[in-house]
Amino acid sequence: MRRIASIESFRCLAVLGVICIHTKPFMRDIFPTPAFRLPEYLFNQPPRVAVPFFFVVSGYLLAKKTLPSHERQARMRRYLRRLLRLLAIWTVIYTLVPSFWPALGQTNYLQIVAQQTRGLLGSPCLLLFEGGKVHLWYLPALLTGVALLWLGAPGGRAAPALFLAVPLFVVGLLGGSYRHTPLGLHLPLVTRDGPFLSLICLTTGALIRQRGVRLSVAGALALTGTGLALHLLESWFLWRYYQVPWLYHDYLLGTVVAANGLLLLALAWPELGRRSGLAALGRYTLGVYLCHYLFVDLLGPFTYLFEIRIWQLLFPLLVYLLSLGLTVILGRFPWSRPLVS
Repeated sequence: MRRIASIESFRCLAVLGVICIHTKPFMRDIFPTPAFRLPEYLFNQPPRVAVPFFFVVSGYLLAKKTLPSHERQARMRRYLRRLLRLLAIWTVIYTLVPSFWPALGQTNYLQIVAQQTRGLLGSPCLLLFEGGKVHLWYLPALLTGVALLWLGAPGGRAAPALFLAVPLFVVGLLGGSYRHTPLGLHLPLVTRDGPFLSLICLTTGALIRQRGVRLSVAGALALTGTGLALHLLESWFLWRYYQVPWLYHDYLLGTVVAANGLLLLALAWPELGRRSGLAALGRYTLGVYLCHYLFVDLLGPFTYLFEIRIWQLLFPLLVYLLSLGLTVILGRFPWSRPLVS
């Protein structure tokens, strides 16, 4: 399938949004005054649409209106094996890399690696659903979501998967951001992980392709804006009535609406970003996502040395550029290409 410039452009911007979440610009322990709460929120919550958007796009790209059963099974098996390979490789990498390098001044490298290994092996669920670093939750979530979509979509039709996707999403909300409400569920797991979010996004993405759903640019913008506004409203509601912190949310109902709106906007405006160069960078998104935490950990300690506003903007940008550079380099050699693709 030919790459759609707008989708690639949005993927590039989305991974930058993920980096903003992880670099935490204007966080309150460095900038405690009320004036910085709005920029802190803007760099943390609107970017939450990024990973749901990745899931929606994956569902769209994986879907086919017609595909022979044996070919579909082989394709899915290859895709799932690829995700397992990436999860295993990057779990090992992040286990071998100290998450806080200044600690090397107090203890040796092997002790740090041993401690990180014991932490993983002591939490089997964490290892299974997050791997060796918190952001790797995306891979097992995508893997389990795709597997359930495959099993719950006989003949390749995605619509029946909604009967499982919707209840899982509701459980995910009630066990996540809504757990402190009267309807909340107190589950012994993190409902961001696994198929709670991924399956609904994969299914809607697949349905958009299979049903040929299209909106005008104005309609798609309105849907995206509605989703973001709903996310904001939910954040306010949960803070106002249940004291849930504004930055607590991994996803809300509005997040998924906005993610689908972004895909429909990309389909309505397919050439968006082609001339800007963003579309060309979109192909590196997976590699940037997987390796960016190496540079978050590398540069993170400097955040407390450079308590200046410009560093808050330079930090995520530097992480993106370094991650992009590493992804490009790794992608040039056959032996390292499987690390980033």
